[in-house]
Amino acid sequence: MRLFRRAAPEPLLSVIVPVYNVEEYLAECLDSILDWAAAPLEVIVVDDGSPDGSAKIARKYARRDPRVKVVTRPNGGLSAARMTGVEHATAPYLTFVDSDDMVTRDGGFDAALTSLEGSGSDYALLPYRQFRDVDAPSPTPPWVVEFYADGSRTVVAHEQPEILAQATAWSKVYRRAFWDRAGLAFREGVLYEDQEVTAQAYAAAEHVDLVAVPTYLWRVRPGSITREATERSIGAFFDAITLSLEALDGVPGARAARASQVLSNDVPRYLRTLAKVTDEGYRDRLFRGALDLLAEPAIDLAHAPAEARVVYALLRAGRTSDVAVFVEQGGFDLPSLRSDQTGGAPALVFPFTGDPDVPDEARVLSQRQTPLDATILRARLDESGLRLTVAAWLRHLDGGAPTCRAWLRDVTGWEREFTVTPSDEFIGHRTRTTRRSNEDSVWELDLPLPDLDDVDTSHLVVEVSHHGRTRSDIVRSIDPTGSAAARQSVGGLALTGVEPWGLDRGRDVVLWKGDLVDPADVEIPTEIGEHEVPGRLVDQALALQLPWDFELEDRQGYLALAGSRRLKVVVQPKVPREQLTFWWQRDHAGEQESPE
Repeated sequence: MRLFRRAAPEPLLSVIVPVYNVEEYLAECLDSILDWAAAPLEVIVVDDGSPDGSAKIARKYARRDPRVKVVTRPNGGLSAARMTGVEHATAPYLTFVDSDDMVTRDGGFDAALTSLEGSGSDYALLPYRQFRDVDAPSPTPPWVVEFYADGSRTVVAHEQPEILAQATAWSKVYRRAFWDRAGLAFREGVLYEDQEVTAQAYAAAEHVDLVAVPTYLWRVRPGSITREATERSIGAFFDAITLSLEALDGVPGARAARASQVLSNDVPRYLRTLAKVTDEGYRDRLFRGALDLLAEPAIDLAHAPAEARVVYALLRAGRTSDVAVFVEQGGFDLPSLRSDQTGGAPALVFPFTGDPDVPDEARVLSQRQTPLDATILRARLDESGLRLTVAAWLRHLDGGAPTCRAWLRDVTGWEREFTVTPSDEFIGHRTRTTRRSNEDSVWELDLPLPDLDDVDTSHLVVEVSHHGRTRSDIVRSIDPTGSAAARQSVGGLALTGVEPWGLDRGRDVVLWKGDLVDPADVEIPTEIGEHEVPGRLVDQALALQLPWDFELEDRQGYLALAGSRRLKVVVQPKVPREQLTFWWQRDHAGEQESPE
């Protein structure tokens, strides 16, 4: 029995965790903070009068870990709980973590503290991602990718208004002396309280550190967007934006930059809810708030998505009723819209295209709307080298001839370029392609087997150019139904077979055996649909051939992995394969009945 517990060292960082009705998530949150912190810290859990078992969980952690302190207060809301945590914080730096969120194991807080200690900056920003499943977080938001693309660095705050887009209480580490000197405080009794504090911090700061270490995981609970889609909630959002804009009045250009960010990043998210929400009060308050922002001088909508720009044109023309028509006609369902060009730039054919109140340039896709989508479909590693089949295109673009380049890039900086040739493989019946040009965006990549000394952990980097736009990225997605998901090794090198895809040196790979060794051994069902092959396991040699297409007199389809060592057969009607694709059914609607 332990009579005494070891005292915690003097904390360098105070982590404030406000708690209310989160017993389902709190342990996971606290574990993520405590298990991966190298720097000495204190975790101040503020029980905001929570009626569930959250306080009991917090006290259990406090009993077994001296770094955890529990403060209990009557329920007063998130702002009050955070400020109570600030009052009890003793460390020279502080940060906030919401009790249903998590911290990654990448050491972001430690990196931020090291950076701030060296730079003397007022606060640090860290990248974040959303998640529903912690093992499969959502892609990093495009503006976050752009913001941290140049790596960790120290910037002059007022020269970087992009900082304002990260308008959350969390994913920042503040110097406590700066927090007090700037008089920062969360306003009690309001929603979206972090908007004003973010603006006040920016206005008061001299230097800020951007620490490019993925750190924060923001949990998206089921229905969270719908819960925000009320007249009260959207009104509170725009009220908070007004307060934040007022806090920026003393910084030249900051107010316009923040208004532009809200119109580009936040308002489009609320506009998309119009397809699900019928509350007239919500709709009217959303439109009024958007129009107020559109009236701000010197706004820049270059980063706003095209669909939002079309809606803004309708709102400016006083045609609020036509926004409902835009929604009903699929204006926010981008894959269902045909692609074209205007003024030489890629665009989509939205509802109200050609309308005199909607300028044609509003239809042009923003740079953020044409990211690189890339997936490794097949992978084969043998003594002759590495051969990959990759589907890679720029999202929403169609027509013309895309081009591709690819490299194997090592973490040490070593890289070697693949030989890239277009593939004539048609993938639309297996993969949900949304544009005809996606079918011309399948590439065969070949590379001689690298020397062991050249490889540590290498990734595939793909670059695609189309319609004057070029994007490159590390390919992290693999097709889990075929050879890209099969671990392989040769000559001391190994393919991981998992996301993110990589070529590693010295990784142990165990080959598996099974009784299914040849596609011809599989009996093809007669029924249209997806069928798992019961009672038999796939041999790895067969897995390296997958996915495998077949064509019979009355039906067609393909064989693919259904999971670890299992096989499925997808049976499709005997029609031209392009008729099985999403894009064919969209672009040829009304010309011919789609297959059942």
